[in-house]
Amino acid sequence: MTPQTEAWLRQQLGPEVGLGDPLTGGVTSDVRSVHRGSEGFVLKQVSNAEWLAERPDVIEYEARVIEYLDANSQIPVPRVIAIDPRGEQAGSPSMILSLIEAPPAGSVADPDDILVALAETATAIGQVEPPGWVRQFARYLDAGDAATPSWSHQPETWERGIARISETPPTTDPVFIHRDFHHWNVLWNGGVAGVVDWSQTSIGPSAMEVAHCRMNLVVEWGIEVADRFRSICETMTGARHHPYFDIVTLVDLLPDWRPAERENRLLDQYLNTLLAEA
Repeated sequence: MTPQTEAWLRQQLGPEVGLGDPLTGGVTSDVRSVHRGSEGFVLKQVSNAEWLAERPDVIEYEARVIEYLDANSQIPVPRVIAIDPRGEQAGSPSMILSLIEAPPAGSVADPDDILVALAETATAIGQVEPPGWVRQFARYLDAGDAATPSWSHQPETWERGIARISETPPTTDPVFIHRDFHHWNVLWNGGVAGVVDWSQTSIGPSAMEVAHCRMNLVVEWGIEVADRFRSICETMTGARHHPYFDIVTLVDLLPDWRPAERENRLLDQYLNTLLAEA
């Protein structure tokens, strides 16, 4: 952390502010705990230059989403304490949030403990009345820009997957979606204590919410767990989940995927399963 960031923190929280441990963050941001006496906070800073070039308003946008949810929904979210949208004071675009004292749901030992709550939360997010300023859904990677991954043991499967999402998508009604919904962005204390990381919030297919969570469940716990999550969502909503959106999610991850042998084979297998269903 730079002296400039520390000075901004002291300006916002007082001279007694102390720095805590780094927290789980994504590929675009640095996240760490901050404390003032017994009171905890979270500092989030966007550090990815490529991401900032594409979305220079990302911190401001996320703060606006969180404040909207806090005032207009029952979704548990942190409170926005302060923002420096362009990093003019903190050195990089930054936001201070209240700390929700709960670990990510991904840290639980038994995934079946959280699947129903994840489905309920995804459904509740989709029921939020979206304000007009929320971004429209867009893929992270267009099919025309996708390439078969070099790490795959089944490159022909990825060729088929890329071809499949080049086709017209199934018709869906757009709803409010988190867009990066999964068990590491849901905080858990025996129940859902909070939902974090709202920078990708969009208006789009509710199936993308399920699909993104399913892909993360596959990597963490395997295809069977992801299938159980899908079944719970289908029972809860009464709507069939279309595998097209799972394939979109898999192709979306390719630019940022860090190859690992176990996960590579799982994703090959998962894509094969999805193509058989699509």
